[in-house]
Amino acid sequence: MTHGPEGAWRAGQHLLHLIKSTKPLAQGLGLPRIVLRLRYGAVNSQSGYDEVVKRYQAALAAGGRAPDGFVPRAVSASEKEVLIRRFNAEMDQLCANLAKWNERYLDRTGAPHPLMGMLTVRELMHFTIYHMRDHLKGLGERYA
Repeated sequence: MTHGPEGAWRAGQHLLHLIKSTKPLAQGLGLPRIVLRLRYGAVNSQSGYDEVVKRYQAALAAGGRAPDGFVPRAVSASEKEVLIRRFNAEMDQLCANLAKWNERYLDRTGAPHPLMGMLTVRELMHFTIYHMRDHLKGLGERYA
């Protein structure tokens, strides 16, 4: 949780970053859809998973980085179990809230992404899947 390559986030920091990035999405999906519509307007996009990944990778290549609110602090080994429980709770909440959405609204309701701007809920979910896989893949490569 606290050891890793110099200049890179440690395993615990990756986990905390994923918690910080999942929580607002889980909370947003728990709001009534009309709240998101009133706040961000209607969005009509059909970008698939691969397109969202390319947009995200392009944003990173252009110098995009996690905004300050998503950059994790140092994490101690004693926090491991608490962070794992928090991560699991956020994922459970995200899945429970997403299950309440129907297909039609996934492509018509939007919310902002800090690097990519306005995305539909479906696009935000595509991003979240890729983002989690990317962090987990990186951890596997660094700590294998």
